Amino acid sequence: MTLAFNAPVRHHQFMLRLLPRIASGIVVQSQQLMVTGEHDAGRFYDGFSNRLICGQAIEAHRDFHVSYQAKLKRATPTKQSSDMLTAVYLAPSKLTQCDAKRLSSWLELPSIYDNGMALAQALSHLVYQRMTYSTGTTHTEHTVSELIDNPVGVCQDYAHLLIALLRYYLIPARYVAGIAQGEGQSHAWVEAWIDGLWIGLDPTHDCWVHDKDPYIAFAVGRDFSDCPLNSGAFSGNVTHTLSIQAQLTPSS
Repeated sequence: MTLAFNAPVRHHQFMLRLLPRIASGIVVQSQQLMVTGEHDAGRFYDGFSNRLICGQAIEAHRDFHVSYQAKLKRATPTKQSSDMLTAVYLAPSKLTQCDAKRLSSWLELPSIYDNGMALAQALSHLVYQRMTYSTGTTHTEHTVSELIDNPVGVCQDYAHLLIALLRYYLIPARYVAGIAQGEGQSHAWVEAWIDGLWIGLDPTHDCWVHDKDPYIAFAVGRDFSDCPLNSGAFSGNVTHTLSIQAQLTPSS
């Protein structure tokens, strides 16, 4: 990950969510982390049990770099308990709240489904069908209300729309930020709380996300605003650009 500033900044305090979520059943066998400035990694957690890299870069700099490499393995699959009250993931959130009538008018589904899994799959497929993937058309503060008017965006937008629809049907749903094989950058998908389990859905690719699939979660939250991969503050009247490169390679 690189933050490039158009002029030097100082006193850069940062909080990064770039470490695999232990709660996701991942075991870190080895890892190497390099960050501009001083940092403390993995001992701090946010309110959603996401591991944090916290630190500061005091000296003047125009570029801020983070490099993380790790060898991971899956733990023996176990029943995933919720690490927060699932009611938190039913309430409207900053980027997913939308008038119920507007959501209802967007839906084209039968009123009854046999079970929550079938309903969640149908909703994810609907988002995949109705959305158009296009980079540069939305921003990190883009809302579901805006997507209803113009269903165009990237994986973050697909995830937010699916979360809103799942909550409309009273299925707790949360945003997942991480990486997936073949993406080349960060990725976002959804987890729905169904029958006492977190079930992964990727509406961008119209697929389930199972325990053994090549997805690695970094952070979860009610929506993107709860779990950005990079946040912080610095001294300087500047603009900046953020770039992330990611590669996930299964072992042979």
